[in-house]
Amino acid sequence: MNNYTRKIHEGQSMSELENVSQSSPLGEHCENISLPCLYSNISIENDTKSSQFRKSANALSWNVQHFALRFGLENLGFLTLTFKDHVLCVKEAQKRLNSLLSNVIKPRYTDYVGVLERQKSGRIHYHLLVNVGFDIKTGFDFDSVSKKDYSSASKNLRNEWSFWRKVAPKYRFGRTELMPVKSSTEAIGRYVGKYIGKHMESRNKEDRNARLVRYSKNARVCSTRFMFVTDGSAEWRAKVSVFAELVSARTGKPPTFETLREELGPRWAHNHREYILSLPVLS
Repeated sequence: MNNYTRKIHEGQSMSELENVSQSSPLGEHCENISLPCLYSNISIENDTKSSQFRKSANALSWNVQHFALRFGLENLGFLTLTFKDHVLCVKEAQKRLNSLLSNVIKPRYTDYVGVLERQKSGRIHYHLLVNVGFDIKTGFDFDSVSKKDYSSASKNLRNEWSFWRKVAPKYRFGRTELMPVKSSTEAIGRYVGKYIGKHMESRNKEDRNARLVRYSKNARVCSTRFMFVTDGSAEWRAKVSVFAELVSARTGKPPTFETLREELGPRWAHNHREYILSLPVLS
């Protein structure tokens, strides 16, 4: 054990360190254990699920802002898709949406970002931001439309409405609504991102593995593989560094992530989280 690792464990006896395998498989079953990395979603946060969904919401917001900047707000449409029947099963909803995406949305709009929302009643519907490919916003009077006066809608937008009235029922969808984007680039990012939070408030058990967000091939620039800059995540990284030094001391190899993966396997975060959290950090 090097001087750095000894200093880390002031206050812990050498016997405790040598018997570390009692609380962690380190040393005794190195070939079967794994360590966390900076790309892991594991950190010292009180609610890791909440952290993950905050990441999803933030990534969605950033991707939508990029989407709007790339294609221009005037060329985007906010498409709401509801089902004619009372669809509660997420698998059924996804099946119908996949068919619509493959046969209609991808060929017609090419680029899109979509979000699943479950209403408080349990009923599922989808919100999509689509690249219509032409200006549908200029001259559109949002105030008049809110009062059921659609006279300001352009011919191209009216054609889109007509198209969806004919096509949606063929794919077992009900009311559809395609509207221009009223807000700014930043605001639409926040607006779409909020649907992650709304979904979590009314999600069911069967939604656990449901795909909440969908992107066309070129619509995403940010994933959820990042860590928030918080006290918890900073402490987690510090403790991982300590753990890496311990592994290095036992194996004689450099305390790098490559070494950790080679020696301990790919799932070290899951297997050693509690032990890593118990480690002290140098002040």
